[in-house]
Amino acid sequence: MSPQHMNIPLSRRSIRTRLAYRFLRALKKLNRQRTGAVTSSTSSSIRDTCRRYHMVKMAAYASMASAVGSKRAWSRALLSKIRNRGLNRWLVKRNKSRALRGRSSSNAVAKENPSKGSTVGLEEAHQELRKLVPGGEVMDVLSLFDETAHYIKCLTSQVQIMRNIVDFYSD
Repeated sequence: MSPQHMNIPLSRRSIRTRLAYRFLRALKKLNRQRTGAVTSSTSSSIRDTCRRYHMVKMAAYASMASAVGSKRAWSRALLSKIRNRGLNRWLVKRNKSRALRGRSSSNAVAKENPSKGSTVGLEEAHQELRKLVPGGEVMDVLSLFDETAHYIKCLTSQVQIMRNIVDFYSD
């Protein structure tokens, strides 16, 4: 990093920079917790692997939401869920509902009723989008689209940062 970049406070840097910094700091903290714990064997069980996976996922979500701060409704909702420890239950519930939707998706096409018009399908699409964006349940449609666009932008940055970390450590 250049000396000029080091002097800029973290709050004034780009969201991507803040996200990377916070995510790396969270990973470092998780690694310290992992190495500090005494394990009976060097191989980790499937349960430990799943637990670490969820901890990294939580760290990624928390880093992304805290990098954005309270400016966005989705970040406020996500931080609130994390603070209330409800994110784990939310993710499990969301994954179960996705699995159920995947099974019944072939039936959904056959049940479409053309006599009700296209607004029914549009409203269903809005409801699906509300489920995907944290805090989307209480937003009007225009705010939902704005928050969704920003959320996608942040998720894209998060994925790119994770790819960069993997590339850096795999060389």
